Amino acid sequence: MKRREFFETGALGVGGIAVSAASAAAPPARDSGTAVKVGASDVAAITDSISQIHDLDLVIGGDRLRGLSAGQVCYAQYLLDVGTYSDAVGRDLAGATAEMMTAAGWVHYDSGQSDVAARYYTEAAQTAIAADDGIAAAHALGNASHLMVNRLGSNSTGDRMAVQYAQAASRAARRRGGPRLRALMALREAEANGARGDRTEMNAAIGRAFRAYDSTRGFDPDWVYLPEAQMSGVSGKAHRRLGDHAAATDHLREAIDSSAAWPRERASWQLHLAHNLIRSGNTAQACEYLAGTFAAISDLASARLQKRLGELVAAVRPHASVPEVREFLGMWAARRQWSNRRDRR
Repeated sequence: MKRREFFETGALGVGGIAVSAASAAAPPARDSGTAVKVGASDVAAITDSISQIHDLDLVIGGDRLRGLSAGQVCYAQYLLDVGTYSDAVGRDLAGATAEMMTAAGWVHYDSGQSDVAARYYTEAAQTAIAADDGIAAAHALGNASHLMVNRLGSNSTGDRMAVQYAQAASRAARRRGGPRLRALMALREAEANGARGDRTEMNAAIGRAFRAYDSTRGFDPDWVYLPEAQMSGVSGKAHRRLGDHAAATDHLREAIDSSAAWPRERASWQLHLAHNLIRSGNTAQACEYLAGTFAAISDLASARLQKRLGELVAAVRPHASVPEVREFLGMWAARRQWSNRRDRR
Protein backbone atom coordinates (compact mmCIF):
# COMPACT_ATOMS: atom_id res chain seq x y z
CA MET A 1 0.00 0.00 0.00
CA LYS A 2 1.20 3.54 -0.77
CA ARG A 3 0.22 6.94 0.56
CA ARG A 4 -2.47 7.57 -2.06
CA GLU A 5 -4.24 4.28 -1.39
CA PHE A 6 -3.82 4.74 2.35
CA PHE A 7 -5.62 8.08 2.37
CA GLU A 8 -8.27 6.89 -0.07
CA THR A 9 -9.66 4.50 2.54
CA GLY A 10 -12.18 7.22 3.35
CA ALA A 11 -12.88 10.13 5.65
CA LEU A 12 -11.91 9.33 9.24
CA GLY A 13 -13.23 11.29 12.21
CA VAL A 14 -11.37 11.99 15.44
CA GLY A 15 -12.91 13.94 18.29
CA GLY A 16 -15.84 15.11 16.22
CA ILE A 17 -13.63 16.44 13.37
CA ALA A 18 -13.74 14.83 9.91
CA VAL A 19 -11.31 15.38 7.09
CA SER A 20 -11.89 13.99 3.60
CA ALA A 21 -9.24 11.96 1.87
CA ALA A 22 -8.83 14.70 -0.71
CA SER A 23 -8.01 17.39 1.86
CA ALA A 24 -5.80 15.11 3.96
CA ALA A 25 -3.66 13.81 1.14
CA ALA A 26 -0.47 15.53 0.09
CA PRO A 27 0.31 16.27 -3.58
CA PRO A 28 0.39 13.20 -5.85
CA ALA A 29 3.15 10.76 -5.06
CA ARG A 30 6.42 11.19 -6.88
CA ASP A 31 7.31 8.44 -9.31
CA SER A 32 10.66 7.26 -8.00
CA GLY A 33 10.85 4.25 -10.31
CA THR A 34 11.95 2.12 -7.36
CA ALA A 35 9.73 0.69 -4.65
CA VAL A 36 10.81 1.53 -1.10
CA LYS A 37 9.87 -1.11 1.42
CA VAL A 38 8.90 0.50 4.72
CA GLY A 39 8.77 -1.51 7.91
CA ALA A 40 8.27 -1.02 11.61
CA SER A 41 11.97 -0.21 12.12
CA ASP A 42 11.67 2.78 9.78
CA VAL A 43 8.75 4.13 11.77
CA ALA A 44 10.67 3.58 15.01
CA ALA A 45 13.60 5.57 13.63
CA ILE A 46 11.30 8.51 12.82
CA THR A 47 9.79 8.32 16.31
CA ASP A 48 13.28 8.42 17.84
CA SER A 49 14.09 11.51 15.79
CA ILE A 50 10.93 13.22 17.06
CA SER A 51 11.97 12.63 20.67
CA GLN A 52 15.47 13.94 19.99
CA ILE A 53 14.13 17.13 18.40
CA HIS A 54 11.83 17.81 21.35
CA ASP A 55 14.63 17.14 23.85
CA LEU A 56 17.09 19.39 22.02
CA ASP A 57 14.57 22.21 21.81
CA LEU A 58 14.10 22.14 25.59
CA VAL A 59 17.84 22.66 26.03
CA ILE A 60 19.01 24.95 23.20
CA GLY A 61 15.87 26.42 21.63
CA GLY A 62 14.45 26.02 18.15
CA ASP A 63 16.61 28.33 16.03
CA ARG A 64 19.21 25.64 15.30
CA LEU A 65 16.67 22.90 14.71
CA ARG A 66 14.58 24.26 11.84
CA GLY A 67 16.60 22.64 9.08
CA LEU A 68 16.81 19.33 10.90
CA SER A 69 13.09 19.15 11.59
CA ALA A 70 12.11 20.25 8.07
CA GLY A 71 14.40 17.61 6.59
CA GLN A 72 12.91 14.92 8.80
CA VAL A 73 9.39 15.94 7.69
CA CYS A 74 10.45 15.63 4.05
CA TYR A 75 11.92 12.20 4.73
CA ALA A 76 8.77 10.94 6.45
CA GLN A 77 6.60 12.31 3.65
CA TYR A 78 8.89 10.66 1.11
CA LEU A 79 8.33 7.28 2.73
CA LEU A 80 4.57 7.88 2.70
CA ASP A 81 4.68 8.94 -0.95
CA VAL A 82 6.86 6.27 -2.53
CA GLY A 83 6.97 3.52 0.06
CA THR A 84 5.16 0.23 0.12
CA TYR A 85 3.91 -0.94 3.49
CA SER A 86 1.24 -2.95 5.24
CA ASP A 87 -1.95 -1.31 6.48
CA ALA A 88 -0.65 -1.38 10.06
CA VAL A 89 2.72 0.12 9.16
CA GLY A 90 0.96 2.71 6.99
CA ARG A 91 -1.15 3.89 9.92
CA ASP A 92 1.88 4.06 12.20
CA LEU A 93 3.91 5.84 9.53
CA ALA A 94 1.18 8.44 8.97
CA GLY A 95 0.90 9.02 12.72
CA ALA A 96 4.68 9.39 13.05
CA THR A 97 4.73 11.78 10.08
CA ALA A 98 2.05 13.89 11.76
CA GLU A 99 4.10 13.96 14.96
CA MET A 100 7.20 15.00 13.01
CA MET A 101 5.21 17.83 11.42
CA THR A 102 4.11 18.95 14.88
CA ALA A 103 7.70 18.85 16.12
CA ALA A 104 8.75 20.95 13.11
CA GLY A 105 5.89 23.33 13.84
CA TRP A 106 7.05 23.78 17.41
CA VAL A 107 10.69 24.55 16.60
CA HIS A 108 9.59 27.02 13.91
CA TYR A 109 7.29 28.66 16.47
CA ASP A 110 10.15 28.78 18.98
CA SER A 111 12.37 30.40 16.37
CA GLY A 112 9.85 33.11 15.60
CA GLN A 113 8.31 31.72 12.39
CA SER A 114 4.68 31.48 13.46
CA ASP A 115 3.20 31.32 9.96
CA VAL A 116 5.36 28.33 9.07
CA ALA A 117 4.46 26.70 12.38
CA ALA A 118 0.75 27.15 11.66
CA ARG A 119 1.12 25.42 8.29
CA TYR A 120 2.92 22.48 9.87
CA TYR A 121 0.24 22.15 12.55
CA THR A 122 -2.53 22.22 9.96
CA GLU A 123 -1.00 19.46 7.87
CA ALA A 124 -0.14 17.48 11.00
CA ALA A 125 -3.76 17.56 12.18
CA GLN A 126 -5.04 16.53 8.74
CA THR A 127 -2.56 13.67 8.47
CA ALA A 128 -3.28 12.42 11.99
CA ILE A 129 -7.04 12.54 11.51
CA ALA A 130 -6.81 10.64 8.22
CA ALA A 131 -4.74 7.99 10.02
CA ASP A 132 -7.30 7.82 12.87
CA ASP A 133 -4.50 8.73 15.30
CA GLY A 134 -6.23 10.68 18.05
CA ILE A 135 -3.03 11.18 20.05
CA ALA A 136 -1.15 12.79 17.15
CA ALA A 137 -4.25 14.85 16.28
CA ALA A 138 -4.49 16.09 19.87
CA HIS A 139 -0.85 17.16 19.80
CA ALA A 140 -1.24 19.16 16.58
CA LEU A 141 -4.54 20.77 17.61
CA GLY A 142 -3.28 21.61 21.09
CA ASN A 143 -0.16 23.24 19.70
CA ALA A 144 -2.26 25.17 17.19
CA SER A 145 -4.36 26.51 20.07
CA HIS A 146 -1.22 27.50 21.96
CA LEU A 147 0.09 29.27 18.85
CA MET A 148 -3.15 31.25 18.47
CA VAL A 149 -3.10 32.38 22.09
CA ASN A 150 0.52 33.52 21.98
CA ARG A 151 0.57 34.93 18.46
CA LEU A 152 -2.73 36.81 18.41
CA GLY A 153 -2.71 38.01 22.00
CA SER A 154 -6.06 39.31 23.21
CA ASN A 155 -8.38 39.00 20.26
CA SER A 156 -11.97 37.84 20.63
CA THR A 157 -12.07 35.90 17.35
CA GLY A 158 -8.63 34.37 17.80
CA ASP A 159 -9.30 33.52 21.44
CA ARG A 160 -12.56 31.81 20.55
CA MET A 161 -10.82 29.71 17.89
CA ALA A 162 -8.03 28.87 20.33
CA VAL A 163 -10.61 27.55 22.79
CA GLN A 164 -12.29 25.50 20.05
CA TYR A 165 -8.97 23.99 18.93
CA ALA A 166 -8.05 23.13 22.52
CA GLN A 167 -11.43 21.52 23.10
CA ALA A 168 -11.00 19.49 19.90
CA ALA A 169 -7.58 18.42 21.15
CA SER A 170 -9.08 17.23 24.42
CA ARG A 171 -11.73 15.24 22.57
CA ALA A 172 -9.10 13.68 20.32
CA ALA A 173 -7.00 12.65 23.34
CA ARG A 174 -9.90 11.25 25.34
CA ARG A 175 -10.12 7.78 23.78
CA ARG A 176 -6.52 6.57 24.19
CA GLY A 177 -4.58 9.44 25.71
CA GLY A 178 -2.79 8.88 28.98
CA PRO A 179 -2.71 11.06 32.11
CA ARG A 180 -0.09 13.52 30.89
CA LEU A 181 -1.56 13.93 27.42
CA ARG A 182 -5.09 14.55 28.69
CA ALA A 183 -3.71 16.92 31.33
CA LEU A 184 -1.71 18.85 28.72
CA MET A 185 -4.73 19.31 26.48
CA ALA A 186 -6.79 20.52 29.47
CA LEU A 187 -4.02 23.03 30.19
CA ARG A 188 -4.28 24.25 26.61
CA GLU A 189 -7.98 24.84 27.28
CA ALA A 190 -7.11 26.72 30.48
CA GLU A 191 -4.62 28.90 28.64
CA ALA A 192 -7.08 29.72 25.86
CA ASN A 193 -9.91 30.47 28.29
CA GLY A 194 -7.58 32.66 30.35
CA ALA A 195 -6.69 34.63 27.23
CA ARG A 196 -10.40 35.06 26.58
CA GLY A 197 -11.02 36.27 30.13
CA ASP A 198 -13.26 33.37 31.12
CA ARG A 199 -12.26 32.71 34.73
CA THR A 200 -14.88 29.98 35.32
CA GLU A 201 -13.86 27.88 32.32
CA MET A 202 -10.17 28.47 33.01
CA ASN A 203 -10.43 27.17 36.57
CA ALA A 204 -12.55 24.22 35.41
CA ALA A 205 -9.92 23.30 32.82
CA ILE A 206 -7.09 23.53 35.37
CA GLY A 207 -9.09 21.25 37.65
CA ARG A 208 -9.51 18.72 34.82
CA ALA A 209 -5.79 18.91 34.11
CA PHE A 210 -4.80 18.01 37.65
CA ARG A 211 -7.39 15.22 37.86
CA ALA A 212 -6.13 13.75 34.60
CA TYR A 213 -2.53 14.06 35.77
CA ASP A 214 -3.31 11.96 38.86
CA SER A 215 -5.10 9.22 36.88
CA THR A 216 -3.63 6.06 35.36
CA ARG A 217 -5.76 5.44 32.26
CA GLY A 218 -4.47 5.54 28.69
CA PHE A 219 -1.16 5.84 26.85
CA ASP A 220 1.38 8.67 26.96
CA PRO A 221 3.89 8.77 24.08
CA ASP A 222 7.46 9.79 24.81
CA TRP A 223 7.04 13.29 23.39
CA VAL A 224 4.58 14.33 26.10
CA TYR A 225 6.74 16.64 28.20
CA LEU A 226 4.66 17.39 31.26
CA PRO A 227 6.55 17.44 34.54
CA GLU A 228 4.98 19.24 37.48
CA ALA A 229 6.96 22.33 36.44
CA GLN A 230 4.92 22.52 33.25
CA MET A 231 1.68 22.09 35.16
CA SER A 232 2.67 24.95 37.46
CA GLY A 233 3.96 27.18 34.67
CA VAL A 234 0.92 26.94 32.41
CA SER A 235 -1.35 27.47 35.41
CA GLY A 236 0.68 30.58 36.23
CA LYS A 237 0.33 31.93 32.69
CA ALA A 238 -3.42 31.40 32.79
CA HIS A 239 -3.73 33.27 36.10
CA ARG A 240 -1.55 36.10 34.80
CA ARG A 241 -3.81 36.64 31.82
CA LEU A 242 -6.71 37.19 34.21
CA GLY A 243 -4.74 39.58 36.42
CA ASP A 244 -4.37 37.13 39.32
CA HIS A 245 -0.77 38.24 39.81
CA ALA A 246 -0.12 36.74 43.25
CA ALA A 247 -1.33 33.30 42.17
CA ALA A 248 0.60 33.60 38.90
CA THR A 249 3.82 34.45 40.76
CA ASP A 250 3.49 31.44 43.04
CA HIS A 251 2.87 29.03 40.16
CA LEU A 252 5.65 30.47 37.99
CA ARG A 253 8.22 30.34 40.80
CA GLU A 254 7.34 26.67 41.31
CA ALA A 255 7.89 26.08 37.59
CA ILE A 256 11.26 27.84 37.61
CA ASP A 257 12.48 25.96 40.69
CA SER A 258 11.59 22.62 39.08
CA SER A 259 12.98 23.10 35.57
CA ALA A 260 16.72 23.66 36.04
CA ALA A 261 17.49 20.66 33.80
CA TRP A 262 15.84 22.36 30.78
CA PRO A 263 17.48 25.78 30.15
CA ARG A 264 15.14 26.90 27.37
CA GLU A 265 12.07 25.86 29.30
CA ARG A 266 13.28 27.51 32.49
CA ALA A 267 14.05 30.74 30.65
CA SER A 268 10.48 30.82 29.34
CA TRP A 269 9.06 30.65 32.86
CA GLN A 270 11.53 33.29 34.03
CA LEU A 271 10.36 35.68 31.33
CA HIS A 272 6.73 34.97 32.17
CA LEU A 273 7.47 35.74 35.83
CA ALA A 274 9.14 39.04 34.92
CA HIS A 275 6.17 39.91 32.70
CA ASN A 276 3.80 39.14 35.56
CA LEU A 277 5.80 41.31 37.97
CA ILE A 278 5.73 44.22 35.53
CA ARG A 279 1.99 43.83 35.00
CA SER A 280 1.45 43.85 38.75
CA GLY A 281 3.39 47.11 39.14
CA ASN A 282 6.61 45.61 40.55
CA THR A 283 8.86 46.93 37.78
CA ALA A 284 11.96 47.30 39.95
CA GLN A 285 11.65 43.74 41.23
CA ALA A 286 11.14 42.47 37.68
CA CYS A 287 14.28 44.21 36.40
CA GLU A 288 16.34 43.01 39.35
CA TYR A 289 15.22 39.49 38.53
CA LEU A 290 15.92 39.91 34.80
CA ALA A 291 19.40 41.26 35.53
CA GLY A 292 20.16 38.12 37.52
CA THR A 293 18.99 35.80 34.74
CA PHE A 294 20.08 37.90 31.76
CA ALA A 295 23.22 35.97 30.80
CA ALA A 296 21.48 32.58 30.69
CA ILE A 297 18.44 33.85 28.78
CA SER A 298 20.34 35.91 26.22
CA ASP A 299 22.54 32.91 25.29
CA LEU A 300 19.61 30.77 24.18
CA ALA A 301 19.01 30.23 20.45
CA SER A 302 15.29 30.92 20.63
CA ALA A 303 14.07 33.88 18.59
CA ARG A 304 10.73 33.60 20.39
CA LEU A 305 12.32 34.11 23.81
CA GLN A 306 14.68 36.82 22.56
CA LYS A 307 11.70 38.70 21.13
CA ARG A 308 9.89 38.37 24.44
CA LEU A 309 12.95 39.72 26.25
CA GLY A 310 13.00 42.70 23.89
CA GLU A 311 9.31 43.33 24.58
CA LEU A 312 10.04 43.44 28.32
CA VAL A 313 12.82 45.95 27.66
CA ALA A 314 10.34 48.19 25.84
CA ALA A 315 7.83 47.82 28.66
CA VAL A 316 10.25 48.96 31.39
CA ARG A 317 12.07 51.69 29.44
CA PRO A 318 9.68 54.46 30.63
CA HIS A 319 10.90 53.70 34.17
CA ALA A 320 14.60 54.18 33.36
CA SER A 321 15.10 56.48 36.34
CA VAL A 322 14.59 53.52 38.71
CA PRO A 323 18.04 52.06 39.61
CA GLU A 324 17.09 48.42 38.98
CA VAL A 325 15.58 49.32 35.63
CA ARG A 326 18.63 51.38 34.68
CA GLU A 327 20.94 48.46 35.48
CA PHE A 328 18.91 46.04 33.39
CA LEU A 329 18.69 48.44 30.45
CA GLY A 330 22.45 48.91 30.64
CA MET A 331 22.96 45.16 30.30
CA TRP A 332 20.61 45.13 27.33
CA ALA A 333 22.45 48.01 25.64
CA ALA A 334 25.83 46.35 26.20
CA ARG A 335 24.56 43.15 24.67
CA ARG A 336 23.23 45.00 21.62
CA GLN A 337 26.57 46.73 21.11
CA TRP A 338 28.41 43.43 21.33
CA SER A 339 26.00 41.82 18.85
CA ASN A 340 26.43 44.70 16.40
CA ARG A 341 30.25 44.46 16.57
CA ARG A 342 30.07 40.71 16.05
CA ASP A 343 27.77 41.08 13.03
CA ARG A 344 30.16 43.60 11.40
CA ARG A 345 33.10 41.21 11.54
